[in-house]
Amino acid sequence: MLRSADGAATPKLVVTDTVFSMDGDVAPIDELLNLCERYDALLILDEAHAVLGPHLPETRTSGARWNVVRVGTLSKTLGALGGFVAASHDVVDLLVNRARSYIFSTALPPADAAAALAALEVVRSAEGQALTNRLAAHVERLSCAGLATPGHPSPIVPVIFGREQAALSASAALLAEGIWVPAIRPPTVPPDTSRLRVTVSAAHRDEDVGRLIEALVPLYAAARAGALG
Repeated sequence: MLRSADGAATPKLVVTDTVFSMDGDVAPIDELLNLCERYDALLILDEAHAVLGPHLPETRTSGARWNVVRVGTLSKTLGALGGFVAASHDVVDLLVNRARSYIFSTALPPADAAAALAALEVVRSAEGQALTNRLAAHVERLSCAGLATPGHPSPIVPVIFGREQAALSASAALLAEGIWVPAIRPPTVPPDTSRLRVTVSAAHRDEDVGRLIEALVPLYAAARAGALG
């Protein structure tokens, strides 16, 4: 599509999540950066779920030659409220003056802005790095238990059950054990890919993750054997 529009006067935009919310996989950011640079396109990234990356190299996303617009939320990783757009001064000025969602929305309360700034300070500190490492270790444990592929890149771990009823039955069985893992069904995901959407956080303890694995692995095995739901 970019090649077919090359040389045209129409502006070109490439829009993507960095981490996709239902599979927990990541976009090929370096390849997208190369394409946008080659075809003079604006790259717009939604980084709502990018707590473990991918991290954009600042040398590739700054400067006057071309622009990257980064959209994020303050309500997930940072645990506050609201969101942000980070871009060049020209793009920010355009949004401030033309974006209806900005013009007709109220500003964040000062307490929420302060909470987001305090959380950002934690993320950038040694404590934040320790929390990030802890979260990555939780994901690795799920991979070692066969619930995610090796090296899974995000704390969103889809456990594919296929049939809707199997996913619903597994979710109900976990809830009966005091473990809340929602079942995701069509139309949110394609047919025959119903799943449990496991989302771990740094606030989970090691024993919490162990308890989840102990309860979920046999349910997953039963579903794969056709004995669940």
